[in-house]
Amino acid sequence: MTQRTYQDACGAARTMDIVGERWALLVVRELVFGPKRFGDLRAGLPKASQNVLSQRLRELEQSGIVRRVQLGPPASVHAYELTERGRQLEPTLIELSRWGAGLPAEPDVEMSTDAFMLLLKALYRPPTDAPVTARLRLQVGADAFEVGVSPSGISVVRGRSGQVDVTVTGTVRALRDLMFGGTPLRSAVSTGKIEVHGDSTAAERFFLLFGAAPGAARPQEI
Repeated sequence: MTQRTYQDACGAARTMDIVGERWALLVVRELVFGPKRFGDLRAGLPKASQNVLSQRLRELEQSGIVRRVQLGPPASVHAYELTERGRQLEPTLIELSRWGAGLPAEPDVEMSTDAFMLLLKALYRPPTDAPVTARLRLQVGADAFEVGVSPSGISVVRGRSGQVDVTVTGTVRALRDLMFGGTPLRSAVSTGKIEVHGDSTAAERFFLLFGAAPGAARPQEI
């Protein structure tokens, strides 16, 4: 291992020895919803240089957080995925997302698709007066996620594996505006920023199920 160490026996310090280097925890974030090729990781972390990203992946692999896999068929390509130990970091990432959701961010700073999906898990607030149960497909570019909401929680899975009530297509920014910016769904549809196929009422209710962390401002960025 080449990264710095705190030389502290505290569990938090030992964890930061592994995932505390710049970009390391964000690499884990990008792999929470499944394996990715190196190019896909770069697309999700455009500010990380190729050399730095390669180094972080090597370090995470050496630490047993990430492993290399081969995807296919039909295309046989190398990719990276979280190990079981790596997947155990998801609750920590969700809490960090929730904690930081109300912090101010520059208006032009973008959010990766996977970061946005993690934010949904962090800020889901099921209503107590009118329980909602629905399944939606969120389509962002070539990426799709199936999101299930119920009074007991939320699930987010990459892919198109099952039946859904409605499919909503748009950019991360357009989806964020619907959830946190006060943009009405009908307005987003009429301007072409969002497409809805299926139960539009379910979509409208879905976008009202997310709020800022208690005591925080409206969320802007992870």
